[in-house]
Amino acid sequence: MGAYHKLKWKKTLNEYKFLKEEHALVKSIAREGAADFQEHYESFMIENGLDLDKINKENKDKINEAYDIPTGSSGDIETQPEYVSSELMMVEEFVEKTEEVQLSEDDIAIHNSFTKLFKSIATKLHPDKIDPSKYDFKQRRQMENSFKEANRALRDRDYFILIEIAEELDISLQKNYDQQTRWMKNQLKELSDKVRREKTTYNYLFTEKETKSEKDILIRQFVQQLFGLNL
Repeated sequence: MGAYHKLKWKKTLNEYKFLKEEHALVKSIAREGAADFQEHYESFMIENGLDLDKINKENKDKINEAYDIPTGSSGDIETQPEYVSSELMMVEEFVEKTEEVQLSEDDIAIHNSFTKLFKSIATKLHPDKIDPSKYDFKQRRQMENSFKEANRALRDRDYFILIEIAEELDISLQKNYDQQTRWMKNQLKELSDKVRREKTTYNYLFTEKETKSEKDILIRQFVQQLFGLNL
């Protein structure tokens, strides 16, 4: 096998790491912007002479449907501001597929290769394999936590975690680079979609608005989408 197979694998891995960091940053920005969105939203409603309490009660079914609030919930959005903006998007809301995913031959082969990698990790991190005379308590605790994380990663098929742990332990990876690259590219598509969806939430979009006028326009879009009100 030519050396370029491993280089392509490494390039794809680097792309995933970058995108994963971007996803975490975008989520953090949206989360931090939620309170400011809520404050501006409430001020906007008051400035336009609207009774937010009344509107919430009159549109309870719409709110519950938009934010998937369980039927019979006693919480109103004015007392639970995360319902107002944390999930609703400007585009049609993404619906997760609920059908059971059938594993392809590639999926099975990938899982088998990472199962082998996990076993290699376990030889170094499993609590029964850790020599107390070589590691202090803090080191042992960290190793045990890493083992639990590796175990969870294999169970959840979060194989990138296994790769990171293996690299830290200087454990050689399985050499089915083409299969792993194909798998990683599929993961990149899913992660790219998550980043895109996060960037369409009102919380995130609000953080990109510089002026009050821009923020008001966004609130108008939000109110129109949620309540059907044209302000």
